[in-house]
Formats: sequence, structure tokens, C-alpha cells
Amino acid sequence: MIRIVLAITTMLMVAGCSRELPERPMVEVVVEPVILEPYQPQQEYVGRLEARDDVAIQAKVTGYLLTRDFREGDRIDAGEVLYTLDASEFEAALARAEADLASARANQVNIERNYKRGIELLPRGAISQSEMDELTAKKLEADARLESARAQVTSAQVNLSYTTITAPISGRIGRSLASVGDLVGPSTGNLTTLVSIDPIEALFSVSEATYVAAMKKRMTQSLDVSQLRTLEVTLELTNGTVYPEVGHIDYFSNRVDETTGTLEARAAIPNPHSILVPGQYVRVLLHDTNLLEGLFLPQAAVQADQQGSFELVVDAGSQVVRRNVSLAERFDDKVLVLEGVGEGEQVIVRGLQQVRPGMPVKIRTLPEAG
Repeated sequence: MIRIVLAITTMLMVAGCSRELPERPMVEVVVEPVILEPYQPQQEYVGRLEARDDVAIQAKVTGYLLTRDFREGDRIDAGEVLYTLDASEFEAALARAEADLASARANQVNIERNYKRGIELLPRGAISQSEMDELTAKKLEADARLESARAQVTSAQVNLSYTTITAPISGRIGRSLASVGDLVGPSTGNLTTLVSIDPIEALFSVSEATYVAAMKKRMTQSLDVSQLRTLEVTLELTNGTVYPEVGHIDYFSNRVDETTGTLEARAAIPNPHSILVPGQYVRVLLHDTNLLEGLFLPQAAVQADQQGSFELVVDAGSQVVRRNVSLAERFDDKVLVLEGVGEGEQVIVRGLQQVRPGMPVKIRTLPEAG
């Protein structure tokens, strides 16, 4: 009886082993092709805005402040009156200088007359040589006194003009640091500041490698910084708003900073409505006006590990293959790839977590947006 049971058990085991196990279903993944398309190169930097001109307004002479002729924060045109000082002391000084000039001129006329008479009398022996020498010395003294009196008048006129303080440039005026009635002068310091902000300047730093690469693309016969002025510059504000005006680079430093390995760059940005102000931090976006062609991957296909960035590609045999890639700028939902994949290759964008290199897969493509 035991032998019969063992025989039946053995037969059942053999029968069970002879059955084929059901095949696991093939994983389905969604793929998109690597495409070649034109693009406008763009690079981003952190920048800070500065006024093109930032002028400190100071008093050049000492006096009591009579008027303040502007409203703080207003736009000012060059030549507009900003402050006036009490001019009475300077008017009196000018009057004294003019009186001294008149006296010096009358004295010089009299001395000149005597000198000319001496020249006529000397050959006839009517005066001695020593007397002639004395007349010559008096003439030189009178001439010097006249020139000094003229200089004093000019100085007094200049000092009087300094009692009216005008704007040296057009721009936006700052807060007044002096009040009517204050005694102000050269030692007082700034009365206010005036900044020219149209155009406004965006300062940023470019790495040496980026600078050389940009120049290499534009080289004709020689390395010419002016070729970089064709780059368009836009700004993104801290709230994510893109400023509508487009500027251009107008300056690159003539040396690399040894500490940071960067070059200082500057862009001039139109600011007709004074929206931008000095001191703001912005993102500086550089756009090449020349269109280039490049290979683009979907951002969803990009993965990274300790070896760097990579994509999973489905080859002609429907197997998953890893491709290490070198990436550049990102454009919306696509990434510019420099090397690692070819045009038309199918990269996996969905189902990445279910596959690994070497696995056979079933592919599905997304319908084109219509």
C-alpha cells in the first residue's frame, strides 16, 4: 500500500514539473524621440543694478540754506535749481573785488602814463637811468596788482554762482539731508544724491570658461570683445516677472579676477519709466541673436546617479540601454544635450521605475499635440 502511494505522489510531481510556468507580461513604457531643432542660446547669471551716474550734491561755499527747490524722488533735468544759499555775503565780496579792480585799473593807467613819459625823457637826459628803473618797477607792480584784482573779481563771481546749486545731470533726486535754515558748506557732506537710471546698468560676473567659449563661437580672424555686444540681455525680477525692455552688453572687464576666476560684465538696460532702481538683485538672461541647431531631450527622461546624468533608451531590439549624457541649457520642458544620444533615438519618459538596462520592453508613443 505504501508503494502505491509513493508511486502516485511521484507521478503527480513529474506531471507538475512538466507544466510550463506562465510568462510575465512585458513592461510597457512611453517613449519620445530625440529631436534636432533650432534654438536661441541662453545663459543666466545673478546680477545687481547700478545707476549709470550717481552724483553726490554738495555745497561748494559756506552759507545758510534759503530754499530747497525740488520734491524728493522727482525726476530732475540737468541745470535745474536744487538749492539756493544766502548770497548777501558773496555779493558784498564781489562788490569789494570790483572796487579793488577799478582802483587797480586807475593806478595802472597812471603808472603806464609815467612810464611812457620816462621812455621819452631818458634819451634826452631829462631823467637818470635809476629813475627809469624805478618807473619800470612801478609799472610791473601796477600790472601785477591789476591782474590780481581781475582774478579776485573772477573768484568772487564764481563763489557767488555757487550759492545757486543746480543739477549736473538729469536723473532722479534722492532724499534731502539738509533743511532750510541750515548752515551748509564743503565740510557738511552730501545735501542729496542724484542718479541717472535710464539706461540703468546690470552688473554680473561671467566665468572665464564661459567667456572663452562665447568668444570662440564668434571668432572671425581675431578675438574681438565687441562681437559680444550682439547678445541680447533681459532681466527677471525677484518675483519672477520678466522685465519687458531688452538691453545689450556694453562692457567686459579687461582682466580675470584671480580670486573668483570670473570677469565682470555690464549690460545697459532701457529704463524709460524708472521701474528699475539701483541696488535691485535680478537674474540676467543672455540671449544669442544667432539661431543654432541642437539635440533636445524631454526633461522627464533625465535621470542622475553617481556617474552623472543619463537616459534610458529603447534600441532597435526593444531592449533598454543606458546612455550617459552631457547636458546644457534647459528650455521649458526640454534639455539641450551635447553628447550621449543621437537624433531620432527613443528615450523613455514614463515607466522609468519599472525597467533596468537589458530588459525587453513594449513601447508606446504619446500622441502629438494638435
